[in-house]
Amino acid sequence: MKKLAILGGMGPLATTIFYEKIINNTLANKDQEHINTLISSNTSIVDRTDLILNNKDKNILLNSIKEDLKLFEMANVSRIAIPCNTFHYFYDDVQKLTPIKIINMIEETMKKISQNKGKNIVVLGTKGTIDGKVYNKYSEKYNLNIIGLDKSVKHSLMEIIYNIKSTNSRDSKEFNNIIRDYKNQNIDFIVIACTELSCVVLDEDLKPYVIDSLDVLAKESVLEMGYKLNI
Repeated sequence: MKKLAILGGMGPLATTIFYEKIINNTLANKDQEHINTLISSNTSIVDRTDLILNNKDKNILLNSIKEDLKLFEMANVSRIAIPCNTFHYFYDDVQKLTPIKIINMIEETMKKISQNKGKNIVVLGTKGTIDGKVYNKYSEKYNLNIIGLDKSVKHSLMEIIYNIKSTNSRDSKEFNNIIRDYKNQNIDFIVIACTELSCVVLDEDLKPYVIDSLDVLAKESVLEMGYKLNI
């Protein structure tokens, strides 16, 4: 039986919601029809934004996940999903550590957007994701134009993200207002590019304008494991 591995803990709430999304997106009528899943919630992984912005040694992060990767290899998993956008700054380095395919959350999200009309997008995430240009790496490949964020917006997003990490609250009027502001501008899609922000309950009228990277990763995980989507 094929198994999916989730390298989580960045943060724990986002990992929980990601697994819930996998369950809800899998066409299954009983336990035995769901995906066999191995979850490692490695909460000791260093803060990714701090590592990127302060130009620290990437081996601090790479060394902290080697045990997880060995565990996944011993369990003979077929795919690895990592529900953290900022972590994908290190995607290429991490993929080199294991023969198991790691589903590329960022590229799959950009690919999904490119299949729709419109190319002007705003990426809402950590400073590590934004300043590290995690999404920009794929913008040209998929003919998408990323609109830059004001410093004040980046600062607000970081406060919202760390508040979710510290409180596990899923309510954020401020985040909804940020999305609403961009909705009223000449923006085709607003990308939720932080898994903490994916936890926020959105106002219904905003949902059609949003592409949530966590949703994209969950659906792609289901498909790459050979299962059908529950749609």
